[in-house]
Amino acid sequence: MPVLYFTPYSSAAASYISAKKAGLIGTNIIPVLVDLKEHKVASGDDKGADFYKINPKGNVPTLVLEDGTVLNENAAVLQYIADLAPTGLLAPGNGTNARYLLQSKLSYVASEVHQSYNPLFYPIQDQVKAWVFDKLCSKIDYLNRVDLKGKNYLVGDSFTVADAYLYILLSTSQYISLDLAKYPEVDRYFKGISNLDFIKEAQAEMSAIQ
Repeated sequence: MPVLYFTPYSSAAASYISAKKAGLIGTNIIPVLVDLKEHKVASGDDKGADFYKINPKGNVPTLVLEDGTVLNENAAVLQYIADLAPTGLLAPGNGTNARYLLQSKLSYVASEVHQSYNPLFYPIQDQVKAWVFDKLCSKIDYLNRVDLKGKNYLVGDSFTVADAYLYILLSTSQYISLDLAKYPEVDRYFKGISNLDFIKEAQAEMSAIQ
């Protein structure tokens, strides 16, 4: 069974949320907690193991398949999880225009939104921090004006792995003093995703894993 290495407080939580939505946790995917400060496995049978020996990058999400293949990076891991789920539950079918649209949104979230959030959690010079913050705000503004305007989900009319990814990133806004209320469409979207039952259940489960 594939093993998902994750943390509850990083973008890797999107993979757990997606697997939870699809009913894959414990049946098709084994979740394992990682301590990224120590780079150690923090739960399960291999608790205490050197995480760098599992993934030399040392980052999450990391999905180790049954044949030993190591998948890394959110867009790849999330789509693998989506393809384990019943067709169309977390992503449109492969080869369809809708699937390529999903890949486009995942790429934007990964390369533009995520990479604008990330530096703000590290010590950087004030001028650089202001520049990065403004860049992030421009990405959120785009989502507000275009991708999420009048929409409950990022792609189509139902929750996809792209929503799991974007939701987790938006949830960190409070820690960098980014007020989503300034972006009403994004704020409405975020609150709507936050109130989904499986989101609440997944977050409670992640916090309880030891």
